[in-house]
Amino acid sequence: MTVQIALPADRLYGRLLATAAEHVLGGGPATRARVRSWDGTLAPLPLDRWVAPADAADAALLELAQPAVLDLGCGPGRHLAALRAAGKRGLGVDLSPVAVRLARRRGAAAIPGDVFGAVPFAGRWRTALLLDGNVGIGGAPETLLRRVRELLAPGGVALVEVEPPGAPTLRTRVRIEAGGEVSEWFRWARVGVDGIEPLADRAGLALDDVLEEGGRWVAQLLRR
Repeated sequence: MTVQIALPADRLYGRLLATAAEHVLGGGPATRARVRSWDGTLAPLPLDRWVAPADAADAALLELAQPAVLDLGCGPGRHLAALRAAGKRGLGVDLSPVAVRLARRRGAAAIPGDVFGAVPFAGRWRTALLLDGNVGIGGAPETLLRRVRELLAPGGVALVEVEPPGAPTLRTRVRIEAGGEVSEWFRWARVGVDGIEPLADRAGLALDDVLEEGGRWVAQLLRR
């Protein structure tokens, strides 16, 4: 019987990102990966979209961002590159060294790090981004939003991507699966648009607006 060895999530994620980036440049096969939740549900991991340039929906959402912008869980930097092209200063933070390297290749400013660790210019950012489901980081969205509030300047705004109306807000564990490899299970959360306001309120943020763009839902949260 073959025993499947689970890899650290950041290692498998980094390897998949590198392969996806190579594919986008025409140098390899497409990467197929998915995320399995603790309850067995599966969802694709959209690596090709993350390593591709920002699309029209991204651009429309990023128009709302006032510099300086902090991108939390910036991944390979498509949002940062789009902000830079628009003349908006930004910094990305990501746990994955591969993601940071790919972001820097795009000309973006990005550093390896943890949102709950030391972040430069804490309390001075005008906009914080939690896009592509990154409100799930750590599996405790209220705690994460409290941290975002600490990072924002007074009157600053967090742009938080959430799931569509009717989607539940829950905490779970997930793992990455790709090509016979799996990651270790790690804590994650999903936040529906119907559940963001009470979380934000308890974190000291006020829901200002909810926007839909290209099938994506983003809450604008103001630091009180």
